[in-house]
Amino acid sequence: MSRLTLTLGGLLLAAWAAAADEPAARGPLSPDDERAALRLADGELAVELAAAEPLVDSPVAVAWDADGRMYVAEMSDYPIGPAGGRVRLLTDRDGDGRYDDATVFADKLNFPNSVLCWQGGVFVTATPDLLFLKDTDGDGRADERQIVWTGFAEGNQQLRANGLVWGLDNWIYGANGRSDGEIRRPGEPTSEAVSIRTRDFRFSPDAQRFEAIAGQSQFGQTHDDWGRRFLSWNTIAIRHALLDPSTLAAHPRLMSAAIRDIADPADPGRVYPISPRPKTFNREATDYYNALCGLSIYRGDSLGESYHGNAFVGESLTNLVHRRVLKPDGPTFVSCRGEVESEFLSSTDSWFHPVNTATGPDGALYVVDFYRRWVEHPQFVAPALRGGVDWREGERHGRIWRIRRAAEAKAKVPRLTEAGTADLVADLAHANGWRRDTAQRLLIERAEPNSVGLLRETALKSQNDLARLHALWTLEGLNGLDETTVLAAIADRRPELREQAMLLAAVRPRRSAQLKAAILAMSDDPSLAVRFRLALSLDGLADDEKLAVWVKLARQPDADPWLWLSVSGALDDRLSWPFLAHLVEGEPRWLAAPAPQQAAFLRQTAATLHADEDVVALLSLLASAAPKDIGPGHLAMLAGLSQATLAENRSLRQWLAGSTASNVMQAIRAAVDAARRVATDEEANVFERCDAIRVVGLGDQAQAASILLGLLRPQQSQEVQSAAATVVGQMADADAARQMLAGWNTYTAATRRAVAGAALRSAAATGILVEALEEGEVSVMELDPALRDALASVRDAALAERAKKILLAAAPADRQEVLGKYQAAITRSGDRRRGANLFRQNCLTCHALQGLGHRVGADLSGISARPRATLLEDVLDPSRQVTPNFMSYTVVTGAGQILTGLLAAESAQAVTLRRADGIEETVPRGRIEQLRASGKSLMPDGFEQKFDVADMADLLEFLAQPSRELLESAAKAVDAGM
Repeated sequence: MSRLTLTLGGLLLAAWAAAADEPAARGPLSPDDERAALRLADGELAVELAAAEPLVDSPVAVAWDADGRMYVAEMSDYPIGPAGGRVRLLTDRDGDGRYDDATVFADKLNFPNSVLCWQGGVFVTATPDLLFLKDTDGDGRADERQIVWTGFAEGNQQLRANGLVWGLDNWIYGANGRSDGEIRRPGEPTSEAVSIRTRDFRFSPDAQRFEAIAGQSQFGQTHDDWGRRFLSWNTIAIRHALLDPSTLAAHPRLMSAAIRDIADPADPGRVYPISPRPKTFNREATDYYNALCGLSIYRGDSLGESYHGNAFVGESLTNLVHRRVLKPDGPTFVSCRGEVESEFLSSTDSWFHPVNTATGPDGALYVVDFYRRWVEHPQFVAPALRGGVDWREGERHGRIWRIRRAAEAKAKVPRLTEAGTADLVADLAHANGWRRDTAQRLLIERAEPNSVGLLRETALKSQNDLARLHALWTLEGLNGLDETTVLAAIADRRPELREQAMLLAAVRPRRSAQLKAAILAMSDDPSLAVRFRLALSLDGLADDEKLAVWVKLARQPDADPWLWLSVSGALDDRLSWPFLAHLVEGEPRWLAAPAPQQAAFLRQTAATLHADEDVVALLSLLASAAPKDIGPGHLAMLAGLSQATLAENRSLRQWLAGSTASNVMQAIRAAVDAARRVATDEEANVFERCDAIRVVGLGDQAQAASILLGLLRPQQSQEVQSAAATVVGQMADADAARQMLAGWNTYTAATRRAVAGAALRSAAATGILVEALEEGEVSVMELDPALRDALASVRDAALAERAKKILLAAAPADRQEVLGKYQAAITRSGDRRRGANLFRQNCLTCHALQGLGHRVGADLSGISARPRATLLEDVLDPSRQVTPNFMSYTVVTGAGQILTGLLAAESAQAVTLRRADGIEETVPRGRIEQLRASGKSLMPDGFEQKFDVADMADLLEFLAQPSRELLESAAKAVDAGM
């Protein structure tokens, strides 16, 4: 072992030992004593023990069968095995709410972490497999064990496929966990596998269909009463899956908008534990979100109406359950804290580790308590500290807690296996969501012919909104949904149900004139969420009918980005230009003075044009305007067209070079003249200036270069500088690229990133960048890892070879050696204010901290809990422990463009990359020639070439006590020119 490793190990060990406290070391409490240590923020609620060891140990997930028996997934083999997890079956024989006995339903499972009931058995995720287990002889043990799907990647045991939930649409949904996989049936060739890279999944209960879907939830996922899906992440309490799988399959252009972070922007993610600060070995945060897991939407009837529809998630490291209140925001939500500077449930006992939550058969909220000493995984602990720690200390403990309103009597657990069809249909109106879901599931399982009539009557006549909802989807699952019932749902009084009707109508292959008329009439619906859904539900209608609805929606007085998003996503390439033509016809304001969001909508829609005839039509519209009347709307559409990839994989500039139409060239000249005026007008709206910059690049190259290079000055806004750099790179003008790179030393860090990225947009500019690197005008260490990797991917073999030589010569110094050189920064006093400015300049473009910055890399809100030795390692050796979700990727297009960033989203149709500053770019699969992972973090090595030891001490001082106020004051000082 090297001396440096021993030094780091000693420092980490000292930091860990300093954090030790007597309460954390006192060992496990009895269930009664632990209950006394639990604190609820609401004094009218009570927490009760439902089960404890020896009936359960190391529980991580629960599910109940139709008679209220509890299946518990136990990861007693966590964290590193050997494999030996179990599923137990618990029974409450006397009905007092406390489970009396348990049988080992299945054992010798590989880290089982979720369970879901179906057809008298259970589905279980036990990577690499998804199993179906069933007891066929009534002895309480599974004698049937079937591998249903396999190929889930066996990554870190914390980060495997999990979170099985029953969906309103009769699919079973699962969470990726961050380990990905290539999923297939046992025995099938790998060529038949479905990749779930960066995506979650769903499968039909009969195991005939498996799909990768938008998302990537880490541990746990959930849905609300209306079937809307929500995801969790260890540092993000809740995200909303805005678009369902069927809609995304029909409209893949919307992929990058499918998952929404819905946290209140003013909420920095603080948590308020009451337990002693936990012993953390290295990287764990304790003041902000760190180990969130087990998300659920409470859908029961035992806490009180004010809690219904709230989100609950465990913070397993800091011994608490956090609550979020969801407030509607168009078709999505904003989530806000449920408590002010406190938590819904917290504990003074540091062994309390809430890893999952669920609504139970009695309508209560259940909390799954892993109850061990450690929840850390040794993979994330410095090697010097891993030995000598009993990572499974307390593995024979485990508790399940129930929370309900104290003043009310305990609800009885139903026995639905004994219920007849009519009883199950009646249960679709029950106040408890678990009861409704289970009744729907049993109706689907039984598939009794007499249920269809009862379900139709419920869907048409029930006074209960949720009963009508469940009846609709149960009919759909039984192939019994008729058009009359759909029409009634379209006219329903409840907007959420009308949204669901749009989903159901969208998948119906044949539509009568009456159904089409009802769909078209929805354009006047008072609910924005319904109109959002309508725009995406018009497949099967005639083109003129669809265009009329889309134009009407886009023009409505209360139209907003949500509606424009759905309309632009619904348009297929064939109808993009007819839509634009109809939209601006008779609406002079859209062209002369659009609002910024309207201009953005015009630009985004024009960027989808591909056909030559559409290009001619748009340019003819431009030519029909007098030069003085060319307005921001014209420029926005032309800017969008300049971003499109036209027929035969040409750019707009290339297309124009082959055009001989005089009216087209006259229109372009007039537009470029107008654009020059706007681009250089520092009083103009920044969005209009950026559109104008894109248009300037279509004119004479020498004139364009002169204007654009002048806009790279630091006095210009960052948006203007970045837009100018991008256009210079796309111009394929070696002289312009050379001039752009000649100003490197005058650019801000953000502009340097934009300039380097822009240089990869054309072969000519890439060649100039390589020259600048060879001559030392640009340092390799200023390029992020993805850009360095991209340089070696250029098509020109000779240029690629030159780039490889540069990269090899500038290979970062040995990380251990660098860490040794900077050890003095750990103990040296630093200037916290100066450290804030260094962080603002170098880190906020990719990291969020206390509500500021961008979530490209990891959220750093809880970074102050890390020892300085670990922080130093994070900065100077960022790829040492890079996880797949923070790994950089390179895309090479058929046109030779090279794009880099994190793989933010992926589907069979497109890939979305997220770059610094949170900028995303979606590339259709048809344009991708190569997609490759770099194997490195998006954060670059080589910070030592920017920071000396004093700088590093300043940065560490700030990271030890991060402050939003200091970051904001640093930004103001820069804006003021200080």
